[in-house]
Amino acid sequence: MRKCAALLALLAASCDPRPPDVTLRTGMTPEEINEPPSSHRIKAALLNDVRNARMLHLRLSEGRKDCPGIVYEENVPLCAADRKPLEYYVLRSDPLDKPYRVDEAAYYCREESVYFYRYVGGPKRLDVWLGPYRLERRWPRLEEEEH
Repeated sequence: MRKCAALLALLAASCDPRPPDVTLRTGMTPEEINEPPSSHRIKAALLNDVRNARMLHLRLSEGRKDCPGIVYEENVPLCAADRKPLEYYVLRSDPLDKPYRVDEAAYYCREESVYFYRYVGGPKRLDVWLGPYRLERRWPRLEEEEH
């Protein structure tokens, strides 16, 4: 009877039914944390960077008419540095019937983690480009977190 109880105690100690600590804190599995960021996550990071970190919508006077970091081939935007296709994210798009319509977009290069910001419209009818800006990865990977 004692041997059986000792064996059961040993098995109970080694089999923890709870998920790993990371899953409890984040609600994500380790595989989800280590995978590349999704398009929703990148768009959220771009919006945060444009609106909060750099406040680009308030610095339009620093913009340029054209963007030397983007080249177009067959109407596809490519990064001028490595000729990889850029990902296009709409940050703001007002309705067509609005008098001072504003369209804001970001062209993101996943290889270099760099984006270009474009602002079109407003009361002054601007069409300006800002960038390139590096989008820093602020979410830690699982192996970086554990020491």
